Amino acid sequence: MTSRLNFVVLCALGALFSSCAPYQLPEGYTGPTASIRSTGKSVNSVKAEGYYILEVNGKFANHSPMGTARGAGMGVVIKEQTLQVPSEPLNLTLSGGNIYAADGVAMADSMIGGNHQVSGDVSFTPKPNGDYSVTGVTGKERCAVWIVDNKTGKVVSSLVE
Repeated sequence: MTSRLNFVVLCALGALFSSCAPYQLPEGYTGPTASIRSTGKSVNSVKAEGYYILEVNGKFANHSPMGTARGAGMGVVIKEQTLQVPSEPLNLTLSGGNIYAADGVAMADSMIGGNHQVSGDVSFTPKPNGDYSVTGVTGKERCAVWIVDNKTGKVVSSLVE
């Protein structure tokens, strides 16, 4: 198995077994919060780039920007999601890279040098009422993901490359 395919399989298994319920604010939490959006952009009808939180403090986040093409056949639809998090130190697993309408498309793209992915952990403390986005870059030369403060446009996390 190629390392890229291993990565996809490990991410899928991690998402499946890390928790049945996606991340939510801790029960009874009444402190300040911040919002973090996933982002994505279409490359073509079956391929896109997506940047999102995979886990918050070890719990699956269900934050991917990929949607389902309802009634339109096979295709990638970008549907950015917003995650509310407490304004306290967090351990986040960020993920970014290509996302596909079907596994076969991903495997075919891998064979011709496509299907770039990156994932890794960052420590991040969001400001109360903060507005952030997970963004990045995907390509043959570089694949990276990070968090940006939407109010200032500044990078506020370390880069995962």
